[in-house]
Amino acid sequence: MKWTDNWLFIGDDPDLAMRGQLQLAMYAVHLATGNSIYCQRIKAATVEQHVVVAATFLAHFTGRDFRKDLPTNSSMGHLLGPVYRDLRSYESVPERREPYGLRMHALGRVLASSHDTNLLLLALMDGFEQGLCAGYRLSKWAQPAGKTAINKPQLNHLIGSMIRTCAIVPVDIRSVTPCGSRLVGIWIIHVPLTAVVKVWVKFRTQKNGQHGEEKLFVPNPDPHGVCMVTSLYRSLKRFADLRRLDSRLHEHRTPLSVYHHTPTNAVRLITSNVIDLFMRRLAAQVYCLHPVNDRVAIGKWGSHSLRVGACVVLHALGFLSLDIQWILRWQSIAFVTYLRNIVLLSSRQNQAFNTALGMPTLCWVII
Repeated sequence: MKWTDNWLFIGDDPDLAMRGQLQLAMYAVHLATGNSIYCQRIKAATVEQHVVVAATFLAHFTGRDFRKDLPTNSSMGHLLGPVYRDLRSYESVPERREPYGLRMHALGRVLASSHDTNLLLLALMDGFEQGLCAGYRLSKWAQPAGKTAINKPQLNHLIGSMIRTCAIVPVDIRSVTPCGSRLVGIWIIHVPLTAVVKVWVKFRTQKNGQHGEEKLFVPNPDPHGVCMVTSLYRSLKRFADLRRLDSRLHEHRTPLSVYHHTPTNAVRLITSNVIDLFMRRLAAQVYCLHPVNDRVAIGKWGSHSLRVGACVVLHALGFLSLDIQWILRWQSIAFVTYLRNIVLLSSRQNQAFNTALGMPTLCWVII
């Protein structure tokens, strides 16, 4: 839609101010969602500057500032104001993390496809896939930086005794087959993946205090889709293979996410610094970010990006806040600070206009 379309300049139409503000709000959404700069986000202040330029241009034709409901108002109008507030609230989230997205995951899969299944890259991608499905925090599957020893899987929070960790271990996973057989831990891989129809995962220690909560997951019918069951199955198989190399791997004590470190021929645990490094490389490549000039932006990806990404994906697909809260085990609706509602609104806007184009009775007469 062009700025000079006649529908904006129809005499003294009482709805003229609202139409102008609507178009400016749509323009702000368009900029904020990256539609004008491929795969890039621009700051709220920059969006506002672009809108000022557009509003100034329109004022030459109409003699009014379409950003405001009334010419005498000092604040933004009821349509444009919420867009600005949403942008600013997103940027003001403390220690904000950018979401781990599906495009990043697709690239990671391609990179990992040529590696041995027991190496770090495959273990990371399985952890990322599980994180997208279940909204993992770091402590659910990995360790703080430097904690790589198999016999000392110490995490942020130890519970019970020094031999228990809060990360998921193999016995925290149980499954059922079509014939009703129930399998736990490593025993799950003794049947084909196609025979695993349901999987329950126990989250032994959680920030929300609901320790020991279990969640049910089922296989994804799309063999190329993101699947919690498939990635858990691969992780269990990797754990069993590496236990032959290092007998210290224990189903009840060792975190599930382990990998083979080739230079030392040793089994190691995944740590936060490894996650951050690989995820930031994916982000830099997917979003065309320069490793030096965009260092601050790249630094916004990290282990918590999995939990943020899970919220963003479900929200974009239309899940309600209560659904997201329950599925990803949030005690409150604090996750909404990570969501940019304008992304969803922009998609709905495009769908609405596409639908309107096919309606012969909905049109404007161009004079």
